[in-house]
Amino acid sequence: MLNVMLVDDERVVKKTIRILIETETEGIRIVAEASDGREALQALEFYTPDVVITDIRMPGMSGLTLMQEMSRRQIQTDFVILSGYGDFQYAQTAIRCGAADYILKPIDPDYFVAMLQQLKHKRQSRPATVEPVHEPQAIGENKHPMIKEVLSVMASRYSDPKLSLGEVADDFGITPNYLGTLFKKVTGESFIRYLTRLRIEQAKRYLQKPFIKVYEIGHSVGFEDYSHFAKTFRKLNGCSPTEYRNEMVNQWNG
Repeated sequence: MLNVMLVDDERVVKKTIRILIETETEGIRIVAEASDGREALQALEFYTPDVVITDIRMPGMSGLTLMQEMSRRQIQTDFVILSGYGDFQYAQTAIRCGAADYILKPIDPDYFVAMLQQLKHKRQSRPATVEPVHEPQAIGENKHPMIKEVLSVMASRYSDPKLSLGEVADDFGITPNYLGTLFKKVTGESFIRYLTRLRIEQAKRYLQKPFIKVYEIGHSVGFEDYSHFAKTFRKLNGCSPTEYRNEMVNQWNG
């Protein structure tokens, strides 16, 4: 059984979701409802939801703040963010905070039900239906503290198209040549190759979210030119970004 908590200040939205879950799904139930993040945190004293479906903007505590607070408290749950805003920045922030999905209002019933069924399946079995996306692994990163710090910088700044070996080396007070040599020795690949893989892996994660436009994804992961993004994506994955998304959608619907 998948236990769900609803958090939204709009009663109509909560009623719509309740009807969808009660009439269109199996093995999924609503265990608690709240009107904002603070009420949700109070409810967590009595309930342990597997999934929290929350509006992104509410009076009091927002959905994003709720996510961050639950993460701080080490409460393990999947988040689905609802929003009436089509701004990609909201989606990007939600996903970076760990949201399982980001759904625009008004809710598409078919997509919503399929998404919940997938979350239930993901919790019940492995691997999940949607292809898992793995962060690039640096083989020897733990053997060199500075490289570990460099990797942390890359993970937080990969979306900056200006990020370069020279800039990072300057931040650490060393020469680009030294950092480049050390980076390859520790990780087994060059700085630019690792950065490119990191960007493409993040793009694959975004491509699994159908509400985000493909051309926006390339820009959001650090590619200033879409054609360069598409060419690089195909080189590393054997298909275009659109083809990859279509494959994920087919898996979702299959």
